Amino acid sequence: MKNIKLTIEYEGTNYSGWQKQENAITIQGKIEEAIEKATKEKVKLIGSGRTDGKVHALGQVANFLTKSNIPGEKYKYALKFLLPEDITIIESEEVDLKFHSRFDAIKKGINI
Repeated sequence: MKNIKLTIEYEGTNYSGWQKQENAITIQGKIEEAIEKATKEKVKLIGSGRTDGKVHALGQVANFLTKSNIPGEKYKYALKFLLPEDITIIESEEVDLKFHSRFDAIKKGINI
């Protein structure tokens, strides 16, 4: 099992926020769909925090567990072609299995 950390940027105008919801298009939902296409396995993406609908993010961190043999640093490239243009993975890496994006967050968002 591997723990993959993603650093994400998105323009949230077209989304009902971060958290996956039934009957709504969300950032978490779109990224989980893309990861499933890349790995052929369902994952649960854990975000460092949630954003409301129409909110943008620069450098949001999320992580997920996978059995895939895709190297951590390659998710950035693999997901680029599977995500809409308004969601970008700016960094991806394999991290310790103990890492949890929400509980290990050092700082949360700022309003601009």
